[in-house]
Amino acid sequence: MISSHTADHLFLKTLKDMLGDSVLLGEEIPASCFSDWTGHAACRPLALVRPATTEEVASLLRLCNEHRRPVVPQGGMTGLAGAAVPSADSIAISLGRLTGVESVDGDAATLTVRAGTTLQTVQDAAEEAGFRYPVDFGARGTCQIGGNIATNAGGHGVIRHGMTRDQVLGLEVVLADGRILDLMNGMIKNNTGYDLKHCFIGAEGTLGIITRAVLRLAPPKGETHTFLCGLPNYPAAVALLHRLRGAGLALEAFEVMWQDFYTMSCGWRDGQSPLHTSHPIYLLCEAEGAASHLEAALESALASGEVEDAVLAGSST
Repeated sequence: MISSHTADHLFLKTLKDMLGDSVLLGEEIPASCFSDWTGHAACRPLALVRPATTEEVASLLRLCNEHRRPVVPQGGMTGLAGAAVPSADSIAISLGRLTGVESVDGDAATLTVRAGTTLQTVQDAAEEAGFRYPVDFGARGTCQIGGNIATNAGGHGVIRHGMTRDQVLGLEVVLADGRILDLMNGMIKNNTGYDLKHCFIGAEGTLGIITRAVLRLAPPKGETHTFLCGLPNYPAAVALLHRLRGAGLALEAFEVMWQDFYTMSCGWRDGQSPLHTSHPIYLLCEAEGAASHLEAALESALASGEVEDAVLAGSST
């Protein structure tokens, strides 16, 4: 009977023979692949593989399936839930070399991209084409679009544009046995039976590894305003939501924060808090529309007691 050490050695040799320099072992594996942003349960995997094509992902998964080896897909490692944290016997699969925006269809307002491409790159490509990709959050320069899709990431634009799921028209996915599913639909109006891509959006790589995607794009932003409000209670936040929408403003973000969260967040900053930390509820909002409409809505909200204090951002950055 072959020992586990010998089995590991034989498997890794086969892996190296198949994928060459794409395979990193031992001390070659960077510590950034041991855990996500939490740093929790950091562990060096048995191997780190960096495929550059869908076909290499398929060959890798086929081999791991034949040898019953666990795999852990990794994107930008910006998650906080532990899904990309490897175990000592696992094969970590980094999609950092599977990058590039393949095309932007200006007529259909879609963008085709490889899974290892950063969110920032997708946003920049959309902007250069006269559109925007509306999913956004702080890790945009590091997180990868495949990870965004695999976790069904939200960001602060959910109230207007929905989750990442709502931006995905098509996917290319590699299953655990190495089969490649071509689900690269580019049509918004598509009712051709089962929409299998939704099985993989939010599945965190457990059903297959996403390698390419077709994303829908949104029109560019108009006049946008960002402001922070202090509120007396949660019902006031709901009332303000209706008031702003009733004023003809398109809400890009509407983030409600309890006092303890706001106080903790302000503690991370150097300098004075934008608003005093005595309010029970805080609201960070981004609204698109005429400044006069926003000013009128906030004046009414202050007069009615829905808003106790407010401050508008001096710039959009």
